[in-house]
Formats: sequence, C-alpha cells, structure tokens
Amino acid sequence: MFLGFLFDLPPFWAILLISFVLTLATTIVYKYTTDQKRMLELKGQSKKYQERMKASRDDPQKMLKIQNEAMKVNLELMKHSFRPTLYTFLPIILIFWWLNAHLAYYNLAPQQDFTIMAQVAQGIGGNVTISFVPQQGITLLSEPVQTINDSKATWQLKADAGTYKASFTLGSVVVDNPVEKQFLVTTERSYETPIQPYKGAIEQVTIGNKVVHPLGDSFSLFGWYPGWLATYIVLSILVSIGLRKAFNVV
Repeated sequence: MFLGFLFDLPPFWAILLISFVLTLATTIVYKYTTDQKRMLELKGQSKKYQERMKASRDDPQKMLKIQNEAMKVNLELMKHSFRPTLYTFLPIILIFWWLNAHLAYYNLAPQQDFTIMAQVAQGIGGNVTISFVPQQGITLLSEPVQTINDSKATWQLKADAGTYKASFTLGSVVVDNPVEKQFLVTTERSYETPIQPYKGAIEQVTIGNKVVHPLGDSFSLFGWYPGWLATYIVLSILVSIGLRKAFNVV
C-alpha cells in the first residue's frame, strides 16, 4: 500500500500528515472549481440578509420576506460548493476506509497476550465454549469453557503469526451455524475488524486489539479518549483555517 510509510510514524503524526495533505488537496480543488468572485458576492449578500433579519424581528412579515430572499442566496452558495465535493468525495472515502482498517487499532503481535470476549444477551447464564481453526499455533491461557459473568465470557490467549477463526458454542447445545469470528496475528500494522455483532444469544464478539489513541493513553476528555477520526476532524479544521487564508479561499 502506498501509504505504508505512515506506519513508521507515531499515530498522531501520521494522522496530522494525512489531514494536511487531504485538506490541502480539497482546498486547491475548491479554489479552482468554484467561482470565487461570485461566492464572495453571495457571502456578502448572505451577511447583509442576516443583519436585516435581526433588525426586522418586530415585523414578522418583513422578516419572512427577507428569509425567502436569503434562502435563494444560500441555495446558490450550496450549488457552487457541490461541484468540488464531487471531485473529492470518493478519494476521501477510500482514505477514510484505509485509516479505519490500519490506524484505528494496533495489530495483534505474535506471542503477545490478548483477550477474546463473547457478550451474550441479558439474562442468559451458563457457559460458553471456544474453539479454533486451525488449532495449531494457538495457546489458550485460560480454560476453553468459560462461565458467563455479567453477560460476558472472556478468554486469554496468545498465538503465532497467522489468520485464525474462533467458534463459540453456548452451553452444550450443538448448532448448525455457530458464531464465528476471524482474527489476524501479524507483525504488520493490519487487523481484522475487532468488534463483530451477531443476531442471537451471543450478541457480540470482541478481539482484544488495543485501540489507537493518537493523543496518548494519558489524554482524555472526561474519560473519553479521542480516536483517529476525532483527531483527524479537529486537525483538519485547524489546518483548513490556515490553508484557506493562505490560498485566499472564500
């Protein structure tokens, strides 16, 4: 993958670099695919309409008339802004997909301890049994049969590099379509989606990939640790402000 060099950077700097490049590209596209002179005029008109509406609060009919005129201006502004969105939407979606597939979690390293958790529906008791395909390369550090506690059954394990499939059986009931979850153990920055929901008694399986916190594990906002998406959004807004001024973009 051509973005693989980002794995050599700490997550924060990788996301900062991507946000700068993407914001720079979208700013340039926006500038040269829109009529900047006309958009400046429309924004000026929109601002005047807002001032007139504030001054007409005591006259509902007059205010409604001004709102209708302002709406026409805002619709034209939206029309001008739509064209650059067509050019940038698909590349941004593809890069977002890549970020979510490679920078949202850390990989499971070979012979590194991790957990697998099965969450069952509320009120279900008993136990859950886990098994693996292939069985070779997996070392279970806990018993394969785990008692459900607080609607969860958890296993600790480690494995050699490879792709594995975990199967889960609730109690001693044999089913034709057991709940299965694939996971990847590798030295590369890659992973299967760690959280998988299901319909049935077992509602979710979570593989213990550590979540990437680009701002560090010690930084939180009231107990919330920003992930890659929140970090990207904030950085893109800050970068966009500077680039729009630098390129004189309306």
